[in-house]
Amino acid sequence: PQSPIPNPQSPIPNHVLRRYTMSKKGFSVFVGLFIVIGIAGIALLTAQAAGYGAKEWVTDAMLDFSPGTMDGVDIWSTPGEIQLDFGLWPNMQVNDTATQSRFSPRLDFVVSGSDTHFLAVWADERTQDHYPDIYFADSTDGGRTWSSDVLVSEAHVHDRWKGVPDIAVRPADDSLWVVWQDDRIGASDAGDIYFATSADLGQTWSAPYHVYAAIGTQGVPRIAASAGSDYLYAIWEDERADSGDIYISRYNPDVDLAWGAPLKISTDTGGAEQQTPSLTVDTSGNIYALWTDMRSNDDGEIYFSNWDASTAWDAANWSANTRLSDASMDWATRPDVTVNAADVIFAAWQERVPTGPATYDFQIVVGWSADQGATWERSVVDRLESASASNAFYAYPAIDTDGNGLVYVVWLYSPDSQVATSSILFAVSPDDGENWTEPRVANNPTGQQAADVGFAPALVSDASGQVVIAWTDYRETSGDQIYAAGYPADRYLPNGTYYSPIFDTGCPADWNNIAWTETVPVNTSIVLSTRIWDNTAAAWSSWSTHTTSGEALSHPDSNQIQYRAVFSSNGFVTPVLNSVTISYTEQYCIFLPLVQR
Repeated sequence: PQSPIPNPQSPIPNHVLRRYTMSKKGFSVFVGLFIVIGIAGIALLTAQAAGYGAKEWVTDAMLDFSPGTMDGVDIWSTPGEIQLDFGLWPNMQVNDTATQSRFSPRLDFVVSGSDTHFLAVWADERTQDHYPDIYFADSTDGGRTWSSDVLVSEAHVHDRWKGVPDIAVRPADDSLWVVWQDDRIGASDAGDIYFATSADLGQTWSAPYHVYAAIGTQGVPRIAASAGSDYLYAIWEDERADSGDIYISRYNPDVDLAWGAPLKISTDTGGAEQQTPSLTVDTSGNIYALWTDMRSNDDGEIYFSNWDASTAWDAANWSANTRLSDASMDWATRPDVTVNAADVIFAAWQERVPTGPATYDFQIVVGWSADQGATWERSVVDRLESASASNAFYAYPAIDTDGNGLVYVVWLYSPDSQVATSSILFAVSPDDGENWTEPRVANNPTGQQAADVGFAPALVSDASGQVVIAWTDYRETSGDQIYAAGYPADRYLPNGTYYSPIFDTGCPADWNNIAWTETVPVNTSIVLSTRIWDNTAAAWSSWSTHTTSGEALSHPDSNQIQYRAVFSSNGFVTPVLNSVTISYTEQYCIFLPLVQR
């Protein structure tokens, strides 16, 4: 992943400039004039001023801190303070039998009594190699331990493949619903969508039945439940007419005898493939769907459509298919979507960024909309620079939110696609997707055995901010296994670093003092340093360390400064940084024509 050092040309956002004083002490201008014979005009060669007076750059609120680089630190637990973040719990194997392979985990959660049950489903080859069944387990301690495995998809049928499961909880009765792709019909029909349901938190499951079973392949299903209407919704890729379209069906078990006739919601008529759909439902029952779409780019772009719950259930009432990804990218694929308690939609996807005729970067992108998808904003969670140089890539993001305003993303990182060295990366946004922590490795958080991992990690967060991440892991020699990690753990990280936004005065400044407020318990520390951008050398200065709040800054005049705070802890308690104030005296800038500012 990229360096945590911010770009010196990226000035501090306007909202951080809110408390600058504009007092003045004096003003002097020296102007040299040269008259060039034969050339009309006068050249003003020098303009110099001094003495704007003392000013302060103060950072003491989450809005001040969030544009900085957060590497192992937390600015959200107590807004207006920076502390160490918590670690992740050690990796735990989810499935209880380590023979053969497992893959494609998906997650959800349900609250029952005083317990939060984290729910996992996956495809499992324990009975027959290459022909998996669907299994389930749950955890009531945030992913640290898991129940015994339970078969979801009925007794194994020889040479029949079941895979790509998904799970959802129906709020009306807390029943669990699992869908998957199933080829039980055989070679004449390579896939249909089946489901099973459980009314006892996954201990027993109904006999499987089809959501949709017809000519052509139906696959890659996703399922979501509505709290407002009691309906369940299943979406999938359907090849009945061409390479793939996006279809959706709904079902209310209280009133319906079966899943409804599927609606085609992708509107491309040129035969291009639409694939890898994802969906979510807001508190009013409105549905939001994203997918990878090849209609304008053979390698894929991200498209979106939504259905307003106040309208009739009909394909004509789905909104126009809208591209969300950047058309200038080489391609964009693998979307995931969720919605928070305030009905803000959050979507994540991967993009390959062209940087030259045969070079590229990768990036994980998050888009969000607060108006049911009418308008979108986006940010880059992390960019993998010079990826083409080592065949590196980012892929398969998953996204979720909690009840505290945090947004979480996980994705797969491969430093070399030709070598088995992939990892699962994890990042947090404290401000609804605008800014992100530096990614950390989820599949080796405490020095456990490093291992290659499989594609498409899963992520879920409950309302309180308990997060569980699951993935396919290759550390066992017997085959691929499902592993998980929970966040936050009960120990702080041993180290973390915060880099402030770069403060740009716009004109050369004399740097005066740095002051800060902090709480530093025994066995913890905070070390503050500053540096300035040297315009003459066109480079950053070395970091200067400060030991006493209020001490003088020794930097030469410049117009850009940045501070760094390095945190350390024994894990049981964290130091806290409350505020940093840098005082300075700004010189005048004179522009031609002569303008005082």
